[in-house]
Amino acid sequence: MPGMVVFRRRWSVGSDDLVLPALFLFLLHSTWLVVLSVVLFGLPYGPAPQCSITLVDHGRGYLGILVSCLICESAIMWLSMRGSILYTEPREAVQYVLYIRLAILLVELVYAVVGIAWLVQYYHPCADTTAKNITLGIVACNWLVIFSVCFTLMCTFDPTGRTFVQLKTTRRRQRNLTTYTLRHRLEEGQASSWSRRLKFFMCCTRAQDSQSDAYSEIASLFAEFFRDLDIVPSDIIAGLVLLRQRQRAKRTATLDQVREREKTGNNDILAFLSGMPVTRNTKYLDLKNSMEMHMYREVCYYMLFALAAYGWPMYLMRKPACGLCRLASTCPCLSLSPSRFSQSVTVEEDNCCGCNVLAIRRHFLDEQLRDVDVVYTSCHDAVYETPFFVAVDHGKKKIVISIRGTLSPKDALTDLTGDAERLPVEGQHGTWLGHKGMVYSAEYIKKKLEQEMILSQAFGRDLVRGTKHYGLVVVGHSLGAGTAAILSFLLRPQYPSLRCFSYSPPGGLLSEDAMEYSKEFVTSVVLGKDLVPRIGLSQLEGFRRHLLEVLQKSNKPKWRIIMGGTKCIPKSELPSDDDPAVTSAPGSRLWLHPSDLSIALSASTPLYPPGRIIHVVHNHPPESCCCSEEEPTYSALWGDNRAFDEVIISPAMLNEHLPHIVMGGLNKVMERFLLETSDPSTEQAEPERGEVGAEGGADWAVLPPQQCAIAPSSHLSPSPHAPSP
Repeated sequence: MPGMVVFRRRWSVGSDDLVLPALFLFLLHSTWLVVLSVVLFGLPYGPAPQCSITLVDHGRGYLGILVSCLICESAIMWLSMRGSILYTEPREAVQYVLYIRLAILLVELVYAVVGIAWLVQYYHPCADTTAKNITLGIVACNWLVIFSVCFTLMCTFDPTGRTFVQLKTTRRRQRNLTTYTLRHRLEEGQASSWSRRLKFFMCCTRAQDSQSDAYSEIASLFAEFFRDLDIVPSDIIAGLVLLRQRQRAKRTATLDQVREREKTGNNDILAFLSGMPVTRNTKYLDLKNSMEMHMYREVCYYMLFALAAYGWPMYLMRKPACGLCRLASTCPCLSLSPSRFSQSVTVEEDNCCGCNVLAIRRHFLDEQLRDVDVVYTSCHDAVYETPFFVAVDHGKKKIVISIRGTLSPKDALTDLTGDAERLPVEGQHGTWLGHKGMVYSAEYIKKKLEQEMILSQAFGRDLVRGTKHYGLVVVGHSLGAGTAAILSFLLRPQYPSLRCFSYSPPGGLLSEDAMEYSKEFVTSVVLGKDLVPRIGLSQLEGFRRHLLEVLQKSNKPKWRIIMGGTKCIPKSELPSDDDPAVTSAPGSRLWLHPSDLSIALSASTPLYPPGRIIHVVHNHPPESCCCSEEEPTYSALWGDNRAFDEVIISPAMLNEHLPHIVMGGLNKVMERFLLETSDPSTEQAEPERGEVGAEGGADWAVLPPQQCAIAPSSHLSPSPHAPSP
């Protein structure tokens, strides 16, 4: 940070990003220098003097090129390792060394052409095998370097780089009108650049009008997020490492204060579980209470439906060994015997073998849910049009609508269209807003249900068994969770007893008044440090601000920061608040974007995850090394919708969003409860309270026995934000 300016153009690479590329070329050229020296000066040549003499002259010239390359690459490595992310003055000479290195590359290109000419002229008539092999090696090495440099230039090319430099120069001269024109051109160029990237990413999909609109909106979103920022991708990686270290340092400092306050009994925060503070007002699920136990069993049960909506990809992921054989045994394309699944079901746009429908039914059979009949399955996948299925659950006497989460690039476009959109609900009080892409998806599913009378078919599936009087449940995970919650708003006027179970919903889903209303019929589940429930446009504003703060305060080289983040127990590269290097580093002028680095994003309406939130958290016992395999302890507590306003950086923040991992977390809470109730003598020892433990997405702190996840609610004072069961 900032992007390097070469040939009067900004590139999407920093002067401190050249350590690894220069090291790679240095090792390659060093190896080839040794091999070529041994061949030229240590081995005899054959009887064909002309080709051998030509080879010697060519090889000696290439030795000079290799030595020049090694000197330049050593200089680039040394310069790139100097300074810090924002303190770029020690690296200002990098661009001049690059000019020299590119000039040498042109000479290498000439030698590559000459090498090809030698091979064409002497390869067959020359009997000297050593000459042939060494020339082939020189040519291969040359072209490897040339292609790697060309590929790097393609990846780091910034289409708006020249406009950026012009704007930066113009601002220094205070030309207001010219500055405005260049700024407008820069913003349009950035949006156009992001749009081209999205179209390239989606090149294999069939374009539709809604998809083109999504390109435009998402490109504007990315251009807005990176507006006024002169950062490169590696800056974001280093910022994530620093932000993670700062979050851990804050939690450690808080727990240190807890130990001091314990002496006076005035401590508020008792521990951190999955990065969230646990206070005396935190309300845990009381699984000894029959009502809460019944509710929690329903949450675990309907997660099976959300999992089944992913079809055959998720089925094979969960059962890699036997899943394929089980699907093949019932597949009409491969099985000679009639399918065991002979009941009628309406299917839209499944593949030729009906793998998704087979996987859904196979999933329920594997879970011993033989009373579940799939009525309708839509595998149609487009922007704002999410796959779903409708099933009749005779065991629970429910009609279940299960909506699939993100599984395709088109789903990702729906996820990224995150502006606030008014919910199309009549008679609402106030202004209810929701995630735009998921509002459109919910409207699509509602329209589909009405036009094809799917719910009427489901409720009339078996009148003898009373399906007409069954209840309605809407479930989903991730994108499906957000769509399910908004679909529940649309269907609730017709089905007042409707229930919704939303697993790992997006954080930027509902406005505050809509979120409060959704607590009447929506129950959400969040596992650990899951990233998605903490991401929305308003949350991105805070994330952007915090990322820039840690980058500004950092006084360490970028390579050192990133290397520190790869260790088992990361070494903190955060400077102390009173470190003079942070505030008084010589020449520590911030090389900013043409605009001020502190400019915030455009104001976005705060959106929150829906319903009452069950937050499944876990802690890790203290570990002596990073290879410990001791299992964490899982607990469930009632979360505050407003508390999911900060991204918690952790290796687990993506893994804990996966549906089968969420299912495993829910089951582990239940397993812990059953284990402790069946063996009352099993009690954990209580180490020092507030101890920060191993890595892996959780902080260890053992709570008093009366505050464990299965404790009676009488031991806990209710939180003002905690919902009543």
